[in-house]
This record gives sequence, structure tokens and C-alpha cells, in this order.
Amino acid sequence: MPLQTEINVAVAQMNVVPGHPDKNVKNMVRMINEAVRNKDDVIVFPEMAVPGYFLGDEWENEAFIKDAFEYNEDIINASGGLIVIWGNIDIDWNQLNEDGRVRKFNAAFIAQNGKLIGKTHKTLLPKYREFEDARHFYSMRKEAWDNKIPAEELLKPFTLKIKGKDVKLGLILCEDMWSDDYSIDPVKILQQHESEIIFNVSCSPWTWRKNDKRHRVVADRLKDYPVPFIYANNIGIQNNGKNIYLFEGNSTIYNQDGSIFNVAHNYTEELLRATITNKVQKRRSAMPVSKEMDSFELYQGLTFGIKKLFESLSNPSVVIGISGGIDSALSATLLSLALGPEKVYAVNMPSRYNSETTKSAALKLAENLQINYASVTIQESFDYTLKQLNNTVFERMDGSGSKTPVCLSDLNEENVQARDRGARILAGIASALGAVFVNNGNKTETAIGYATLYGDVNGAVSILGDLYKMEVYQLAGYINQIKGSELIPRETMSLPASAELSAAQNVDENMGDPVNFPYHDKLLRAFIEFRLDPENILEMYKAGTLTKTLSVNHGEFESYFSDVRSFIDDLEHKWRLFKMSYFKRIQSPPIIVVSKRAFGFDLRESQNGVYFTRRYKKLKDELLVNNRGK
Repeated sequence: MPLQTEINVAVAQMNVVPGHPDKNVKNMVRMINEAVRNKDDVIVFPEMAVPGYFLGDEWENEAFIKDAFEYNEDIINASGGLIVIWGNIDIDWNQLNEDGRVRKFNAAFIAQNGKLIGKTHKTLLPKYREFEDARHFYSMRKEAWDNKIPAEELLKPFTLKIKGKDVKLGLILCEDMWSDDYSIDPVKILQQHESEIIFNVSCSPWTWRKNDKRHRVVADRLKDYPVPFIYANNIGIQNNGKNIYLFEGNSTIYNQDGSIFNVAHNYTEELLRATITNKVQKRRSAMPVSKEMDSFELYQGLTFGIKKLFESLSNPSVVIGISGGIDSALSATLLSLALGPEKVYAVNMPSRYNSETTKSAALKLAENLQINYASVTIQESFDYTLKQLNNTVFERMDGSGSKTPVCLSDLNEENVQARDRGARILAGIASALGAVFVNNGNKTETAIGYATLYGDVNGAVSILGDLYKMEVYQLAGYINQIKGSELIPRETMSLPASAELSAAQNVDENMGDPVNFPYHDKLLRAFIEFRLDPENILEMYKAGTLTKTLSVNHGEFESYFSDVRSFIDDLEHKWRLFKMSYFKRIQSPPIIVVSKRAFGFDLRESQNGVYFTRRYKKLKDELLVNNRGK
């Protein structure tokens, strides 16, 4: 049904502070008053704008949810003649959820003239990745089932007076428009009920190329029933202790044909305004999908996330170890750009294995960034620890006289250095300065456990924990490009990646980490983000589609593996490392999420050990037999 009148809409892209309804409602009332002064007809806020969204089991705190619900009255009283739409929790104190606790709903409310006009409950409750709606809330689908009526009876537009005309306003919450994998389509139901305009209140975190997909989804929903569509999203971060989710906003007003009429700025609190009519208005192009845009959004998201995280600390200062390598260089650069150089304290911690090349690169980085810098050698403490441990002998206390000496391997000695840097120097300096310290681990190394527990696996936040190694290089190069200078020194960009923990990792002799990052990044992405098993990898290898599917350079792949045996040995080695390193990942600090699947709360792992399917073993035998026959 065509819109019967023009509507002045204000989309309130607000910074939602999770767990603080007092702060959020104060901000909402301020924005409502601004919309009243501007003579807007409708103002719409995001999903769960009052309490926040990713609150974990705080949703089981009845005092908290009662408090959040009661803040609805503040919003209703502020509405005046303005139509106000907002997200909050709804509660039915007379019913129970399936967990035996009071029944709760993820809801959207509408008020006008100081009265509550109506409310709707979220129909589709996501329970994948980071989302846990189905754990805490009751859905409209279940309500319909309980009442033995079709969902169409509950999901109807609201009829409101706007400029003296009746307008049918459809209202859904976030997931309700992402209905492809569900048995019900809320947007279609509202269209069948002749909605004249549809509002979607969302709390949707940013991940790689998400907005491009959303634009396509909205256009698809509107292709058979054109209607103006308003998407309201929040900004900010929400931190569940394992993952830090970025909310960029990107609130969008769509024409009835699904084209973009107007869009809010990313990571900016604003009132996005438009006059909605029954005609297609100006069309605005979506941001193009490209590697450069990927880098820009990644840079924008990480610096925003760092800034917002440190705003919550009493002393927003940070201590970071810088080695001259790419990971620490990128981390220090992002911290400096987000917080200001005066807040960053960088420590170079060399041992006899650190080259003059990397020590010089670390100093040059600090000078380029103009951050605080110190060099603290670990050689003396390292030698002392080796002496202590190598002279340690355990005696069995059963009278047998049995003795077990401690003998450190080369790997043990490498771990001693990493722990000395992290647990002693960085932690000690951070404590003395009243600051926090961070780690520099990337996703590739985290995936295969190429990090030392209580050494690299520590700190307050993992800035690069959701970036594969080659993405680290890509983002570092992008920052140098947009800054028009070599903030990150050229030698750091060109050095082989190396932990410099032994003589076998000499960067001056081009000896680095035992990982082929261009290939292993893609293999690990297949394990983590696409949930592929080694069986799938062998199937693709046998079919000749592996390099294309993983987007790996075929020539480099062929040069890296001399034969089928070396390929399979490497595959099994990396799978074992991946599956056996969960105990390290579970102890890592919160990771800023930027990918389609991040370690932590996003990718739910269990320590199940290593397993190869029967199909995998059969494929392996076939490939090895065929290889021997050549």
C-alpha cells in the first residue's frame, strides 16, 4: 500500500552503553527533545537501546531487568506528539521461559502523546556465532504456537495518526529481516498486512563486508512489495570478556525499491533525518566492495574499538612490547593513532638472539610514532632462570632415593624468554604505571598455538587476534599509504617474520617462523571460518580445486610441497596444532572481532583432541598409493 502522507523520520544512531540503562535513557531523552524541536514525526532507536544487548547471563538478574523495563516510562513521558520507537526488554512476570526463569522478550515499543501505543516481540531469535537470544528470550513464534494461532495473527502493523492520516507502520527487530534460513518471513507477513513503511531496530555488530550483504538482503525483501524501509543500528563496543564486538551503526534509510536514500556515518552518534514519501527519491550508491575498502573499514574499526575500550579504564595508558617485527609494529601504531602517542609506553626487550636490525627497527618505530620508549634487556634474567632450572633436581619422597633433574630443551628456553618478557617486564611496568599491557598475537599464530602461555598469551586485549598474518602486513601497508609516510619502518615490512628466540631464527640470515603464511593463513581460515575438516581439504585436493577454493597461488603451492606426502604431512601437522592449542586460546585476553568467525565466544570450541574421519583416512591412502604408482 502506498504511503498516505509524508513522514519526517529521525533515525537515532546512538552509542549504547551495555549494562547502563540510566546513561542510555538520558541520551535517548536528549535525542527525543532534539527531534521534537526539529518537528520530526517519528524517531527510532536501536534494538535493546535501553539495557544493551550482549549482556551474558546478566539477563538472569531480575533486579536489573526490572530496572531496565521501568525506564520505559521515562521514554513514554518524553514522547509528546512525537512517535518514539525503541528497543528494550519486555517481561511477563506470570509466565516462565523454558529455563524455568521469568519470561523475557527482546521487544520494540512505540509511544506517542505520552502513552504507550504498542509493542512487538522479536520473531526470529538467532543462536549462532555470538548471538544467544534463544538462551534468554521467548520468541513471537513460540507465543503463536502457545496460543495455537499463526504468527500472522500476532505480527501486524500498527496504525498511527501522522499529520492527520492513518499510517500502517510495520516494526521488526534485527534478525527478523535475515529470514532466509527460517521457516517464517516477518517482512513478508508485514507486507501482506499492507504495511506502508517498515522499521527495523537492530543491534548488529560489524564484521567483514556485512553492510554490503545487508543492502542486498533489504533489496531482495522489497522486490515484490515496494515499501520504504528504515534500518536503525547503534554504535559502540560490547565486551563479553572473550570478544569485543564493534558496532559501527551504518543506519540506513531505503527507498521502497531497496535503493539507498541516506546512510549515517560509521562510528558516529547522530540523528539521520529524511522526509519519507510514496515515491522513490534520490538514490545513493553503496560503498564499493574492494580490498582498499576492506583495509579502510578494518583500520576504522580497530582504532574505534581500541579508543572505546580504553575510555572505560581509569587510566587509559598502555604498555606494549615492540620487537621490530610486524605484529608489534602494527599494534603499537594502532594504539598510538587511537589513544595518542603520549598514552603508549613501548618496551624493547632484547636477548642475545635479537639482531641489531630488529632493535634498530623498534627504536625507529618509536621515533616515528613519537611514543614513550625504553629498552630492557632480558639476557641476565634469562641466564639466571636457565641456571636455576637446570640445577633443579626433584627427589622422590618415598625413601627410594629416586631423582629427576630438570633439563631444558631448546623450546623450553624459548618459552622462558617469552614468559620473562610478558609476565615479568610488561606486567611489572604496567603495574607501576597504573596502565594495562597488551599482546601482539595474530590469528594465524593463535590458531596453531605458536605463542607461549603466560608469555605471549596474556594482557588486557588482543588487538590483532582476529587478523591473519598476511592481513597484518596488508593493514600495515595501508596505514603507511594513507599517512603518506613510513610510520611502520620499511625494514619491519620486509623482514622475515621471526620470534628471535633462538639462533635458528636469525632474521639477518632470512631464517624466520616455521609457517608459510600465504598458504597457512588460507588453510586455517578454512578450518576456522568455513568449518572445513581435513576430509574436505583432501576432497578438494583430489578434485584439483583446492588452490582455487582457498584462493592460494597455484605456483607457490606447488613449490612449497614437493609431493603428496609432504602436503598431507603438513595438513595433519597443522590440524593437530589447531585442535591441540585450544587450551591456550581459552586463556587469551578479549579479541577485537573483525572476521566472520573469531576465537573466543564466537567460535565455541571444546578440547576434544585430534580426530581424523574414516573418509579422510581412505582418501589419504588413495592419494598416497596413486602417488607411489607415478
